[in-house]
Amino acid sequence: MTRLIRIELLKLRTTPALYVTLAVTVFFTVVSAPTTILLAGQQGSPAAGSLENVSKVLGVSGLTTMVMLVLGILVIAGEYRHRTIMGAYLGEPRRGKILIAKLITVAGIGAVLGAAMFGLVLAIALPLYASKGVHSLPVDVASMWLGCTLATACFGLLGVALGAVTRNTVGAVIGALIWIQAVELGLLQTLIPSMAKWLPAGAGVAVTAIPGSDTQLLQPLAAGLVLVGWAAVLSIVATGLAHRQELR
Repeated sequence: MTRLIRIELLKLRTTPALYVTLAVTVFFTVVSAPTTILLAGQQGSPAAGSLENVSKVLGVSGLTTMVMLVLGILVIAGEYRHRTIMGAYLGEPRRGKILIAKLITVAGIGAVLGAAMFGLVLAIALPLYASKGVHSLPVDVASMWLGCTLATACFGLLGVALGAVTRNTVGAVIGALIWIQAVELGLLQTLIPSMAKWLPAGAGVAVTAIPGSDTQLLQPLAAGLVLVGWAAVLSIVATGLAHRQELR
């Protein structure tokens, strides 16, 4: 398994997907956090240092989860698209082991990315808040940091599982983004919040939310368990299908 994980890391280091993911995440993090703080209190926006403002600034998990979802899909569906999966299966005929190696690799990268981006946004935000006279944040920073790390890793797992099941890069990416942004966040959270909170996007939002800030969301601990559960179930399904689906 260690050898397979090293191979997956080598593949990622020699393809642009990982570097594009990092570049996009860093760019939007560096741009959005200062903008939100500097424009706080203007045109009806929440004041700098308020709960709403700080939650929005530190809510980097909304970005990191989406980029890891896409990267997870590319890691496996991209191999089917370019037929490089054939070489992987020739080297290791037990397909489940290859998928597990991909899951572990992407989850690890997701955890590192989530933790690093939250640390980056915090390093940017603290001096800017201090310059505006805000020296104490009204949130549990450690809890949000852990939540961002967990959510980013889990969405990476969801991406790998979805890519393994569909084997279609474009279809999986578009379908996943439409489901999360339009269906879950756009419709279900408004029309059926009691159901939406148990779905991946609802749990991903809740895992970094302030406890009690939204009664329609799960508590962060429960949301974390739900998110891990979704990632585990879909990963198991994808691993099972890997043994049955024909290569074409």
